[in-house]
Amino acid sequence: IPERLQPSCSASTMRRSLGVLAEAYSKWERRAPLTPSHVSRLVNSGVEVLVQPSSKRVFTDREFAAAGATITRDLSGANTIMGVKQPLNSSLLPGKNYLFFSHVIKAQPENMPLLDEVLEKKVRLIDYECIREGGGGTTPRLVAFGEFAGMSGMVNGLRGLGLRLLSLGHSTPFLSIGPTHAYTDYSTDARRALRAAGEQVARAGLPAEYSPLVVCVAGTGNVSRGALDALDSLGEVVERVAPSELARLSALAGTAGEHQHKVYVCVTGAQDFVRPARPGAAFDRAEYYANPEEYVPCFHETIAPHVSLLVPTMYWDRRFPRLLSTDQLQSLRASGNKRLLAVADLTCDVDGAVEPLVRSTTIDEPFFVYDPATRTEQADLDGPGVLMLGVDILPAELPREASAHFAQALLPFLDALATPGAPLSAELSAATIAEAGALAPAYGYIGALREARERDEESQRALSGRDAALRHHLSEAEARAVAGSTVLRLNGHLFDSGLINAALDVVEAAGGRFDLLEVTVRPNESTGREPASSLRQKSSALMQLTLDAGRAPLDAVLSQLQALAARMPLAEASVVELPEHCGGVYDRTIPGSAGGGGGRSDHTR
Repeated sequence: IPERLQPSCSASTMRRSLGVLAEAYSKWERRAPLTPSHVSRLVNSGVEVLVQPSSKRVFTDREFAAAGATITRDLSGANTIMGVKQPLNSSLLPGKNYLFFSHVIKAQPENMPLLDEVLEKKVRLIDYECIREGGGGTTPRLVAFGEFAGMSGMVNGLRGLGLRLLSLGHSTPFLSIGPTHAYTDYSTDARRALRAAGEQVARAGLPAEYSPLVVCVAGTGNVSRGALDALDSLGEVVERVAPSELARLSALAGTAGEHQHKVYVCVTGAQDFVRPARPGAAFDRAEYYANPEEYVPCFHETIAPHVSLLVPTMYWDRRFPRLLSTDQLQSLRASGNKRLLAVADLTCDVDGAVEPLVRSTTIDEPFFVYDPATRTEQADLDGPGVLMLGVDILPAELPREASAHFAQALLPFLDALATPGAPLSAELSAATIAEAGALAPAYGYIGALREARERDEESQRALSGRDAALRHHLSEAEARAVAGSTVLRLNGHLFDSGLINAALDVVEAAGGRFDLLEVTVRPNESTGREPASSLRQKSSALMQLTLDAGRAPLDAVLSQLQALAARMPLAEASVVELPEHCGGVYDRTIPGSAGGGGGRSDHTR
């Protein structure tokens, strides 16, 4: 299709225009932020739409051209340029508005070069992930592919379960389920295959050795809804059960009966993942999200032992306890409990809520087996362990339906994005990560988080180069220093209230050394009149500290810090010890410590 003649760039400052990128993230990325039907509506309303040519996109160039788009590689005439996933590094046009899933808000290391380019070229970056109702920080997301990730991932998860059971010597109806991308569409073709598999389960049943078969969907958001839609498509064999019923089902394991002809589905939420650390306290959702360090994990004890297929769908970051750690899985398997056959992590959160997801997988090769006994993974699905799924572009397997849904959600924002100089809505303003060469105030924490991660990586590299055996040959003074060392998590209005500085003063006054391993800053907009307690967002810090005289003075400092938090109620702060965080290696605060990089005895703020 020949490119149409373009107006001059100076004319672009006056016209309403949008650009659509050709996706470069993966060969499987066939989605588009706009469909031809949405382009037609925009063109009819006076918006020019420029579309980069792509031979792999699910909608052809010819379809876009027929809808009125201009097919061109040059998007410089567009006021705003839209893609789905991250564009290639060094491809951003200076000074332009861009919308795509950037994956930078957790300071993801692999995307920091992209963020650097955004800042250097003074691009305004708006992230779909952050477009929320009313521009709130916790309100529902408005532009997302979540349900399609759930649908696609669940289809693949059931397929993987069938492959894993085959490796264990059992042919099951799940083998008849193909990869999601092989179906013409989800609504009819994929659902038809799921229904047929469910009917086979009803007729032939599942192996007694691995029955009752329990699928645990962890989370209750958009991804969860998509996963449950796919599970419900199995038909009448699906029976929903509450977490409290799981132990009863496990008692039937290995026996014959009606349970062999069922697929039990259990939906779990945050109240099932953790319990309050304080004895007798009740779970409080708001408190948990504000102060996760006040809770301890329990999922590995109460849910995981009864589950056949675990499906994480919820948001997770390192402030929260893991859903299932490698140690917990190893202990579970060592106890003789091997009911957990597979994990379909629909969030693809590597080293995240489910720690054994040690790498992402691809649409070409969606599975690997992780053996917690040896802490190794292998592509061969016949080996010992648990099958893992962690594809990071699951909605791309349903490109046509996912694109139509996404474009419809994006439609209300397009007029402002197409118009030069138009004010942005609250939703778009709050989703603006960077502009004019700087991070937006709400995302300023990315810089601090990035520095903390880079410093941690440097420390880990240093540790890997030392002989861990040295830890067992400590002098008496070194042993006292190790005993007097720990890691604390401080959470609250640390900076608004001044608590962080007061806490460091306490450590220094006791003759201690400290190092801030990680700082997560969540600034609050304030007029200066309201008290800190009215501010919703809290910051957190991980502090390594050492008292050379041993554990007794360390305990005294801990008591002083907890008393300090109690004396500053407006800080709404908590101080929690994490004694296992550094694995006994305190190289940041013990000069010349074994396994360390020499440590630092002087710390400035």
